[in-house]
Order: sequence, then C-alpha cells, then structure tokens
Amino acid sequence: MAYVIAEPCVDVMDTACVDVCPVDCIHTKDGEKQLYINPAECIDCAACEPACPVTAIFILDDLPEQWTSYIELNENFFEDFVKPTKAGAADGEDGAAAADEDKIGIEEFVQTIESPKSSIRPIFRPFVMLSQLVLGAFDAKFKRELEEMAQNPVIFSAPISTGINSLINLTLYPLVLFLLFSGGNIGSALFTGKGNFAIFLGVILALLEGLYRFRDDLTTTDSEEPSRYGASIYGWIPSLVFRLLLPALRPVLATEPTSPRSTMPGAVLTDGPIYQEDVRERYRRYGMLNRMEEEVDRYIIEIEFPRWVPDSTYKRKYDLPDRMPDYTYQVSLGEGTVDVETKLEDPRFTEVAGRISSFPLGFNNVFRIEAQPEDFQAMLRDKVLQIIVPKSGRVEDLVIDRPIHYAKIKG
Repeated sequence: MAYVIAEPCVDVMDTACVDVCPVDCIHTKDGEKQLYINPAECIDCAACEPACPVTAIFILDDLPEQWTSYIELNENFFEDFVKPTKAGAADGEDGAAAADEDKIGIEEFVQTIESPKSSIRPIFRPFVMLSQLVLGAFDAKFKRELEEMAQNPVIFSAPISTGINSLINLTLYPLVLFLLFSGGNIGSALFTGKGNFAIFLGVILALLEGLYRFRDDLTTTDSEEPSRYGASIYGWIPSLVFRLLLPALRPVLATEPTSPRSTMPGAVLTDGPIYQEDVRERYRRYGMLNRMEEEVDRYIIEIEFPRWVPDSTYKRKYDLPDRMPDYTYQVSLGEGTVDVETKLEDPRFTEVAGRISSFPLGFNNVFRIEAQPEDFQAMLRDKVLQIIVPKSGRVEDLVIDRPIHYAKIKG
C-alpha cells in the first residue's frame, strides 16, 4: 500500500480526496470517524495527497512514526468492507442485471475511443518505411517532423533510420575513400597499403560519426542539443532541401492527425472506475494526459506517464510485471516551445513496445508558450513529470510561495 490516511483526518473527513481519486478507492461507512484508502485499488497516482486540506494523507515511506498504527487500521477496514452500489440500482438479480447493463455500456463507450493513428496516408506508408534506408542520413529536425507525422515507430523512427544509415555508412565510406585514393585505377590499388589505408580510414570515419550521432544514448547525460540522431556528412544539404519542400508535400503525404499531441482528451467517464482508468492509461501511453498552467512569472507543465502494462500475449509470453517502468525523458527549449521527448528503454519491454498499436515506444509533446525561455526544471515523481519554465531568467530566481503539487490531472 503506497498511501495511508492518518490521524489528522479523524473527525474531519473532508472529501476533497474522494473527488480527485481517479479509481474511487477512498471510502468510509457509518460510525467511522475517518476516511480509508483501499490498498488493493490504489494506483499510487498521488492525486489525493495535495487535495487533503489537513495534510492527513502520506506516502508509506513518509508516514510519521507516531501514526504507523494507521497502516493496519486502513487494511483492517477493507477486510469486511462492501463497496456501495450505485444509487438507484435494485437488489438481488435485478441489481446484478442493472450493473451488467451499465458495464456493457461503458465497455462499448471505451471501444469507441481510438488510440492515435498515423497521419501518413496508407498508400504512402510502405514507401516511408523503405525510405528509412535513405532518410536516416537527414538531420534530426527533418526526422522528428516525419516521426511526428508517422506516430508509429514501425512506419518511421528517427533512431532506427539513423542506425540503419550508420550501418550503411560502414560500407559506403570505405568504398568512397578507396575510389578516391585509387584515382580510378581500382585494380592496381586493390590489396595495397594505400588501398587498405583508405578502407581503414573509411571504417573509422563511419564509426566515429555513428558514435557522435548516438552520443546521447551512449552517455547518462541528457543532451538538449538539436543534433540528436543528426545528419550524416552527406545528409546536410538534402535535409535543407527536403525541409523546404516538406510543407508543400505534407498535404499530399498526410492527412490531419486523428488525435492531438498536446491537448487533454475530452472523453470523461462518470462511472465505472476500472474502465475509466483503462481509458486514462491508453491516453498516458501517447502523452495525451497533460496540462499547462500559466502563472505570473512561470509556466507549469505536467504530463502523466504510463503506469500499467497493457494485457497482451507478449506480456504473458515474457512474464512482464503489471507496473510500467519509468520512461526516460528529455526536455528542450525551442523558440516559444517546450519540447518533451520520452522513450521506453527497459530491455524487458522491447519485445512488446512497438509490436502492438496500444503500446508505443514513447511519445513527444510540444507545448507552445508566449515567451522565449532560458531555463527550466524538470522532476519526475509518482509517474508524473512536472516542468517549471520561468518566463524570464532562471529557475533559481523564482519565488516558490506554495508547495509543488503533483498528479493534479483529471481525465
């Protein structure tokens, strides 16, 4: 159990925490003097913690020692607790039938909500997939734009296309240098010291270039440079040309995206917490549960990260846990934008991620702001990434006059 309600709640029983709980796991009953959190239903989202007006809710590790007895009180409360049925439902078989009807209706509603799909027209998708052999040589900005259009790493992926191009260059660079060193006389240069040196130099050049292009994946330092998965030596000029042509090609190549990348979905389920959480989790995997709040001197951005592993044959085959690992993330500042790129790097999940449409390898969000930011602070806690962006100056210059709250997002 991650969260416990302790003594400050006794005789107060403010229900603000109940209102913000996304899975309806906070309960009480007649005769009780406090609220309780069901450890079997709590998803550790932390939404209730900042909502409590008397600071009675604690994560287990932070529970004051004098209130440790409330851990057992919370657990004991739910041993014989029966969750109340929805108001108006009949008892017995009629009540069960009413519940079944409600359940079916919610399931049908959930099925109508589709995951984000690629905006690239189906007729062009095979060509884009094959073009990764060539487009991997282009610069990072072009590949990010194409990746945003694809919204599916199977169709196009910046790291995959860059990796393929780096492997091709291991053959291409030695061949080009060998031809240059031989002066066109291939036969006489073959198996000579001069020819062997050209081949060796080409391999070293390709390796160094590949290491530089993937430097952020090979180090623990988060890079904010725009050259991640950048261009090869010969890819810069074609990148500039195609980036100029891309706005004109976009209407032909792609339709409008079927799902917004940086807005809160409008679908809200008012009943059935299990199904509501299923919908919320689907949106989390695409970075669509997010919010941006503007204050006098700063912007506050919050993004919910995935919490649960979607059920699939791959999950059972590889015996994956129920809880999702933390995604890695990279935050960068653009001209009037805050860019967030996330990635699932846990090797246990590589066989699942990208193989099923409901489980992408990561997501990108772009938040547009009316400022030219210079600094930011990012912090991940309880699967919620919070980013503070000063409108001017640095984060250290801000006056924090209230505690930072997490997981305030409501679907």
